[in-house]
Amino acid sequence: MMKKKLFVLSVDSLFFNDVEWLKDCPNLYGIYKRGSVVQKMKSTYPAMTYVAHSTMMTGCHQEKHGIYHNEKVEVGVAHPAWHWYRRELGTDTIFDAAKAGGYTCSVINWPVTGGDPSIDYLVPEIWSDDPKGDSRPRFLTVCSPGMEKLFDKYGHMLRWKYQPELDDFGVACLKEILRDHQPDVVMLHLSYLDHARHNFGGFAPEAKHALMECDRKIGELMEILREQGTLDQTNFCVMGDHGHLPVKQVFNPNILLVREGLIQLDEAGMVKDYKCYIHSAGLSAHVVLKDPEDQETRAKVEALLKTWVENEAYGCEQILNKDQMAEHHLAGPFDYVIEGRLGTSFGNNCKGELICPTDNSDYKLSVSAHGHLPEKGPQPIFFAAGPDIREGVVIERGELIDEAPTYAAILGVEMPWAQGKAMREILKQDS
Repeated sequence: MMKKKLFVLSVDSLFFNDVEWLKDCPNLYGIYKRGSVVQKMKSTYPAMTYVAHSTMMTGCHQEKHGIYHNEKVEVGVAHPAWHWYRRELGTDTIFDAAKAGGYTCSVINWPVTGGDPSIDYLVPEIWSDDPKGDSRPRFLTVCSPGMEKLFDKYGHMLRWKYQPELDDFGVACLKEILRDHQPDVVMLHLSYLDHARHNFGGFAPEAKHALMECDRKIGELMEILREQGTLDQTNFCVMGDHGHLPVKQVFNPNILLVREGLIQLDEAGMVKDYKCYIHSAGLSAHVVLKDPEDQETRAKVEALLKTWVENEAYGCEQILNKDQMAEHHLAGPFDYVIEGRLGTSFGNNCKGELICPTDNSDYKLSVSAHGHLPEKGPQPIFFAAGPDIREGVVIERGELIDEAPTYAAILGVEMPWAQGKAMREILKQDS
């Protein structure tokens, strides 16, 4: 089998609505114009980065890969741990398939890849718990051998998890990896666009600036491939992962649970004990029952949730039970999901104001957010170009679950565990 070249670029929260902006992005628009496009890709529920990227690399739905949120449900914890590690996935990935096929892979800032043994040159997305803390100790436990040198060389560029510094760091590492190792498969995740949308609004000028910065970075990486003579041999795939919707208010339902005696706080206002707790997923929220067999508490919670939907001021659109969650392929350590109305996100606060203004200190509470049902609002785009990609194919709708099987088809490797299927309409027949 002749080896193929594949470069996958995930531009966090890139929409089909952004095509006009792409016209001012010569590198990305060049790929868009000369290849194939799927205009609207159905994301995951919740429409969140780590859930989506797990689907994008496994070809499997949430209930199979096991990632239900960026963060873990940790009751009463101000900053819950994130799903950093490859071992948390419940199934194999495109990287396992590529390695079995004899390909070398470099993966940069891609969620849920920490410590992945199938990735040769891995710089995973990870940071310290403390904004002023040192990310190096955690990074050293999850990068691939030799990558600690890149952290030491470029770590000064980082400013915790903030953007564009995290993207700058990742791209600096990838430039060196491309020059020194020439991996066959590259997968890069850039988050600056999403960061700008959270802070300034979905279609703010700052968001367009962030997209143009992503384009500048991809141009620098393409130049290295051009110098190496591999640019024309490389298949490029570019995609978004989820949408965004504007937020006007933040509803803190745990405050009502405290009033109902379902959460007990200590003298410092921290959760001491609970029967029910609600964990924000941005524009939706996960309802956790400490004892799912406690029918009295379950009935009380269900009655409360019903009244919250009826009170439009709270911004709760609908309640999903386990069976309804399963229809959206969602499973996790919670019993219900609250889907918000347009304009409302959810907070974790157990005291203070019940309904608050937006707060850019947390991505779930900012002026634009996500975590909603995937059919709402702007939809992610997918476009690709290269020697194995057909030109001029336009497809109206697709699904994130089909992306990894498409990469496998390009590379000529197998993903028997995948629930999605290769988008063969965009591939040349010999792929």
